[in-house]
Amino acid sequence: MKLAAPKTLVLAATLLCLPSIYAQQAPQKKASDPADDVVRINTELVQTDLTVVDKRGRFVEGLLPDQFVLSLDGKPQSISFFELIKTGSAREAAQLAAARGDRLRDQPAAVSSASDNGRIILFFLDDLHLSGASLIRARKALTEFIDNQMGQNDRVAVVSTSGQIGFLQQLSDYKPMLHAAIERLAYKKDPETYAGKVPISDYEATRVEDHNDRELFSYLLSATMNEFQSKGPLRRVAANMVKNRVRQISAHSKMVTNELLEVLESLMRSSAALPGRKLVFFMSEGFVADVRASNAMTLLQRVTDMAARSGIVVYTMDARGTFNDPMVDAGRNDFPDGLASGTQAKVPTFENAVMQEPLHILADDTGGRAIMNSNSFADAFQQAIDETSTYYLLAWRPDNDEQRNGKARIKVNVKDRPDLRIRLRRNYYAPPPAPAKVSHETDDPAPAAKTPEAELVSALGALYPQRTLATALSVGYLNTKDQGLVLKASMKLERSSLDLATAPGSKTEVDVVGAAVDDRGVIVTFKQVLTVTSEPSAQNQPVVWHQQLRVPPGLYQVRVALRERGSGRTGSAHQWIEVPNASAGQLQMSSLFLGERSTTAAEETTGNAPQPVMIEVDRRFARNAVLRFQTYIYNAAGSGKPVDVEIQARVLRDNRTVVTMPVAQLPADAAKDQARLPYWAELSLGQLPPGRYVLQVTANDRASKASTSQTVSFIVE
Repeated sequence: MKLAAPKTLVLAATLLCLPSIYAQQAPQKKASDPADDVVRINTELVQTDLTVVDKRGRFVEGLLPDQFVLSLDGKPQSISFFELIKTGSAREAAQLAAARGDRLRDQPAAVSSASDNGRIILFFLDDLHLSGASLIRARKALTEFIDNQMGQNDRVAVVSTSGQIGFLQQLSDYKPMLHAAIERLAYKKDPETYAGKVPISDYEATRVEDHNDRELFSYLLSATMNEFQSKGPLRRVAANMVKNRVRQISAHSKMVTNELLEVLESLMRSSAALPGRKLVFFMSEGFVADVRASNAMTLLQRVTDMAARSGIVVYTMDARGTFNDPMVDAGRNDFPDGLASGTQAKVPTFENAVMQEPLHILADDTGGRAIMNSNSFADAFQQAIDETSTYYLLAWRPDNDEQRNGKARIKVNVKDRPDLRIRLRRNYYAPPPAPAKVSHETDDPAPAAKTPEAELVSALGALYPQRTLATALSVGYLNTKDQGLVLKASMKLERSSLDLATAPGSKTEVDVVGAAVDDRGVIVTFKQVLTVTSEPSAQNQPVVWHQQLRVPPGLYQVRVALRERGSGRTGSAHQWIEVPNASAGQLQMSSLFLGERSTTAAEETTGNAPQPVMIEVDRRFARNAVLRFQTYIYNAAGSGKPVDVEIQARVLRDNRTVVTMPVAQLPADAAKDQARLPYWAELSLGQLPPGRYVLQVTANDRASKASTSQTVSFIVE
């Protein structure tokens, strides 16, 4: 295998337009893989997912298909497919596809828990309808969720209506990136629109502008005159001021609401390709969805329709928590005596109901729940996760086009169990219509084919990793003496996915392009050409190669894309990494690099001399393997003091410690660079059952009382 010299690419325009939501999907396997564990249904089916809870809100398992009564437009419908599904499990995507009658290409007969996908959780902050106080509460709640409630295999995204999060508005399990996304949330409500001593809300503006509420108009007019101490001939001026303000606020409200629902629909659509059931937390103070004067209800319907197609359940949350409206504060009086006449007291009561109505619709129509008047966001998050972690999946054969298009009214009951409550989305999943056949007699020219370089760049900036070529990426950082901070990128390509003839000496060429992009738009790129030769001794061995990039401190997303020249097939992979500022002289640790000890290696288990080890790019290891991890400790020796650093390594699963390695002393070699001391150790994996794990290594400097740590995930098969 030959590597061409790296070249610089101009990719800024493409990468700065990266899609807002991203998630890795399981690599595709060949059609020849067995699929005995999947029920195959050739007839087109439509389906719905539902949650059954008891009076205490606990999910009810153990129900049988014949206990469910399904009806469409009041007509009983027989159930063709029924399963209990665990959200985020390895089999979830296969079960959903089987219920739709899809022909799956790949599902092994026995799936290890090591391949569980975990939950997909999206936090959507309606920042254009959030006050400053609500935004502070939301940021604190999200931070606590990431730190304390996020599961080991969960992937989370933080999205906002305004898009202020920018490049960090992506799905990831990397907590530093998620914290950086939360830190970007700032107050976005337009202060100019609502400026004035007399507050006029969206609801009040809508009532006056679109519903001609004369009583409310008189109320606002009196308040405005009182603000300026104006009476008599200035009443007309005050009336014009109220009319102009009401018109401006009403128009702005409609514009912001439309923007909100369009962004939310886009989120639903972009999530459709993600496997399994997704959970969206919609945090807002509510908004006006007026049937008479706007198309908000139509847009809301489109959002819930898209949620059904994408497998999304929405839990809406009033970000105000437990609140009392300041408009009904007995200590406040903006109006002259005798002018309120009850209007001031009744408007907030109606307003709260109107503003929260869309939140109830979003939750009820998607099978979720509206959480109102609660200050315990952590409890609400956990309740929602618990309630949606398991669900029943029903599918049936449609009898007519209305059912096939998802337009029929659906109802599901459990026989003889009036004590159970069913949370059911109003819309159900219906397969998209088959694409229309294109006539060859048309005079329209065929679309221009992409150039090979355009296909490669397209794969690099794709919303989801391309898996036609099975590609893996592992990135770590080092602080080197000669070059400073560098990223070490290791890439892996499965040889079996290449169009490579088996005859000895056969060759195929693969173009490789990569980029490290930070949240400010800074891009470091590389380009390579791989020449892979068919060798009998390496038929089952993957192609592994490496690249090094010099970068300043920052948070980066490293992307790599491949394109085989002969077949045109592409592959890509992404990874986040944070590179700290090493100039401060504080105790720090490089990334953890994982490999497998060769059976011919010396029987050592720890040391300070870097041992040759091939990095395992996808970090998958057999149970009989010995995992070797290596890192570097920076700035351990200071002020002429001897090195006195202890190393503690732990293995965690589902945020619980399962292995604690003995505390080790960092060996200090006077012949080595004391500012960059290597450390490595080994761990036998035979004690760990198959699954996903996290290795955490912590260094404690006993002299300076400083500590630093790094984590990396791996899989035991």
